[in-house]
Amino acid sequence: SMKHVLRLVARPARPARFSSSLPAPPAPSSSPAHASLPAPVDGMPRYANASVPGLLRLADWTGTGLFAFTGAITAATSGMDLLGTVVVGTITAVGGGTARDVIVLNRMPFWIEEWEYIVIGVAGALAAFFTWPTLKKMGADDNADVMLMADGVALGAFAVIGTQNGIRAKLPLGLTVIGAMITSTFGGLTRDVLCQRPPRILHAHADIYASTALGGSAAYLAARQLGLPVPARIIAGVSTTAAMRMYAWTNGVRLPTWQGSDIIKN
Repeated sequence: SMKHVLRLVARPARPARFSSSLPAPPAPSSSPAHASLPAPVDGMPRYANASVPGLLRLADWTGTGLFAFTGAITAATSGMDLLGTVVVGTITAVGGGTARDVIVLNRMPFWIEEWEYIVIGVAGALAAFFTWPTLKKMGADDNADVMLMADGVALGAFAVIGTQNGIRAKLPLGLTVIGAMITSTFGGLTRDVLCQRPPRILHAHADIYASTALGGSAAYLAARQLGLPVPARIIAGVSTTAAMRMYAWTNGVRLPTWQGSDIIKN
C-alpha cells in the first residue's frame, strides 16, 4: 500500500557498526593550497629504527639508562642502600619528563604508557649498584671523556624531545624552551635534593648544564622556523646541546655569581 511505501522511505538509515574517529578527507581540489603536503609532525616513532627520528628514540633510551646509571652512583656514594639507589637512579632517568608532563603539560607521566622507560631506569640503576665498585677498581671514571660525550648527546636528546612535546601541545615558545630544560635537568635536580647535595644546575660549582639544554631547544625551534625538515631539526638541537656541553666542560664555563662579593654572608 501507499502508506507502507511512505513508512519505508521515511525510515532512517542504520548507523554503521564501526566508524573511524578521523574526519572525512576533504574533497580534491586543483587549488595549489590543497595540493601541498601536510606539515611534518615534530615527534619520533614509538620504537627505534634507522631514521633520524628513530635514532632519537634510541638516544632517548640510551640516555635514560645512562642517567639511571650515574644517578645510582651518586645515590650509592651518598650512603643509600639498594632500594634507595634504585629509586634515585630511576628518578634521575625519568624525573625530568615526569615533571614536564605533570607541571607543564598537565597530563599523565609518559612512562604510564611507555613503561619500558621504567624498566630501563631500574636496570641501569641495578647495573650501577652491582658493577660500579668493581669498575672503579679497574680504573673507570664517571667523569671520563666518553661518559661526558654520551651525557651531552643524551642531554641533547632530552632537550629535543621536550621541545617536541611543547610544540605538539601548542605551548608558547618560552614555555616550550622551559619544558625542554625541565625534561633535561629536573631528574638530576631531584637526585641532588634526595642525596642532600647542592643542585648542580642551580650552583656554579660545576660547568653550565641547564643552559646547554636551553641552547639545544632554541636551535631546534630556529631550524623549525626556517622550515627545515624534522631530521634536520633533531640534528640541530642535539648537536648544539652536545657541543655546548663539551665546550663548557673543556673550558670550565660557568654562569656569573656573587662569589667574592661583600654582599654574600660568610
